[in-house]
Amino acid sequence: MATSAETYDTTPPTGKEGLLEVAEVQAPLARRLGAEFLGTLLLVAIGTGAATAYLRGPIVLSEQLPDALRQVPEQLAIFNALLSVSLSDLVPVAIAFAFTLAFIVYAFGGVSGGHFNPAVTFGLAVSRRFPFAEAPLYMLAQVLGGIAGAFIVAGIFNETGAIVGDQQILFGAPRVADGVEFWQATLAETLITFGLMMAIMAVAVDRRAPKGWSGLVIGMALGAGLLATGPISGGSANFARTLGPYVAALPFDGVKVPWGDLLVYAVGPLVGATAAVFTYESISGMERVAPAPSPGAATHGEEIIDVSAGAETTATAPREDPRTP
Repeated sequence: MATSAETYDTTPPTGKEGLLEVAEVQAPLARRLGAEFLGTLLLVAIGTGAATAYLRGPIVLSEQLPDALRQVPEQLAIFNALLSVSLSDLVPVAIAFAFTLAFIVYAFGGVSGGHFNPAVTFGLAVSRRFPFAEAPLYMLAQVLGGIAGAFIVAGIFNETGAIVGDQQILFGAPRVADGVEFWQATLAETLITFGLMMAIMAVAVDRRAPKGWSGLVIGMALGAGLLATGPISGGSANFARTLGPYVAALPFDGVKVPWGDLLVYAVGPLVGATAAVFTYESISGMERVAPAPSPGAATHGEEIIDVSAGAETTATAPREDPRTP
C-alpha cells in the first residue's frame, strides 16, 4: 500500500532451507497510474452511485404523491417525514464504500500500492514512504478517476441524480450540513481520514501486520468513519471523491455546486492523513523498520530489516504466493 513495486517469485526453492529468492520489480509508471485511475473510478462510481440512489429515492417518491394529498399540508408533512432520508440511510452507503475500497485494495494494491486517495499519497510521501516526485502524478490520476466515476453515475441517473425539484443531490457529492461551521466540517474530515490512514499504516504499511487483512480492515475503517461524520460533512475523506460529483453535476440546469465547501475536503484529509502517519510511527516504533514495504505487504511475507541501535539484522518472514490475495 505504500510503494510502487511488484513482487514475483522468480526461482525455485534452493538450499537446505528451501528458501525462495525473490526479485522486486517495479511496475511501469503508466500501469501504476492506470491502476490508481481505475481504482478511484470504481470507488466513486459505486460509492456515490449508492449515495445517489438513497438520496433521490425518497424525493422521487414524494414528488409522485397524489395531488389530493398535496392539498392537505399536515398529511403531506407526515408523508415527507416518513420518506425523508434518515441516519439509517448512511448504513448502505457506508457498506458500499467499505466493500468497494476493500476489493480495489486487493485488486490493484499489488500494482500501484492502492492509494486511491490524494491524502493517502500525500501522507505516505511526506513520511518518505512514497517518492515525492511521483506523488503529483498519482494525485492527478486519482482526481481524473474520481471525475470519470462520477460521470458514470451521471450517465446512469441523468438529471434526477443531480437535482430533483429543489433538492440538490449532486450525484451523491458530500456537502457541509446546514448550520455546520467550516472548522467543524474540517475537523470531521480530519477525523475520518485520520482513522482511515491509521488503518492503512497498521495493516498495509507496517511489516508486522497480520497477513491478508489489509483490504477488509481499510474498507471497514472508511465505512465506520462515514457513519460517524456523514451527518456533518458527508464523510468523504477523499478530495477526488468530492470533486468528481461536483464536476459531473455542472452540465445540468438548476444545479448549485457548493464550491466553497471544497476547501474542507482538501484541507481536512491532508491534515488527517499526515497526522496519522507520524502518530502511528511514533507510537508503534515503525520508523525503525526500513525500507517501506512493497504493495501487498499486508498479504505477503516480506524481508524485514531492523536498523535500530545502528545495527542491521535481517529476518525473512514467510512468503505466500504473491499472485494470490
